[in-house]
Amino acid sequence: MIVATAPPTAWRIIEGEAVILSMETKVLRGLNPVGSRVWELIDGRRSVEEITGLIVQEFDVTPEDGAKDVRGFVKELLERGLVTPVQ
Repeated sequence: MIVATAPPTAWRIIEGEAVILSMETKVLRGLNPVGSRVWELIDGRRSVEEITGLIVQEFDVTPEDGAKDVRGFVKELLERGLVTPVQ
């Protein structure tokens, strides 16, 4: 699956961590460093599997845990309307 950030979402990286604002719900969320990196890698071109591979390379995480965590995080982002699937 490939996902992209949703159009009604504003975000910035502040001191290495992403801060995301949903323009629809007006909810502000801060992400930890791993979540922030996943967010940066969501570009509408990379698949979730490619993002997982990069997270496993960049952070001290097993491929199994990385896959589970990235998939779970992307699922949560989809449910909250912060990312959308790319066809």
